[in-house]
Amino acid sequence: MESASKAQRAVAEHVVAREVPPNRRQEILEYLKLFGYKPERTVIQVHITGFFGKKGGGAAAPREAAKREAAAKRYGGTTFVVVGRTHDPAIMEQVTKPRKSAKDASPGYVGYLWQNRDPQLRPPHEAIPLDFTPVHVPYPKDWKDVFATKGFLLAMHVPSSFAKEKSSLTRALYRLGKNADAREPWTFLKELKNFGYKPEQE
Repeated sequence: MESASKAQRAVAEHVVAREVPPNRRQEILEYLKLFGYKPERTVIQVHITGFFGKKGGGAAAPREAAKREAAAKRYGGTTFVVVGRTHDPAIMEQVTKPRKSAKDASPGYVGYLWQNRDPQLRPPHEAIPLDFTPVHVPYPKDWKDVFATKGFLLAMHVPSSFAKEKSSLTRALYRLGKNADAREPWTFLKELKNFGYKPEQE
């Protein structure tokens, strides 16, 4: 049964790789940089769709909520943001598993991508599956059907200096992304650069 599902996944990944532009990995990098992503430093969290933000009920839940509220007051906005999704279950094999306390705080939290913990020292954008689709860009239904998973949300912390401005980026992404085709080149990235994080903001 396991080998059958792996074979099905391999077929699905081949379909995706054939349908996206050959520079999709570079597009993922440029997209994440809009949120202040730094390949060698940024940690990207992976959560099961439908469980994101739901708490397991332990003592860590109210503590985490208080931390986020304090950060929002301090920086003029929250630093945590969902950047996109994947339905490829291969992501489960790429993540570093969370500590038990972190998993209790959010039952859908499956782990994180971080260069320092990657066995091949890959930065997160090189470990993210090619079906990765930016937030607000519709995920192709045929991809969803062939992977047959609930899906996974990818999230990260933006630099504190960008917390206040990130809402302008997400609004622009909604406007430009809702009619985009995830399989086509992400031409909307050029326009989004005006709203994205700039290194001089540090």
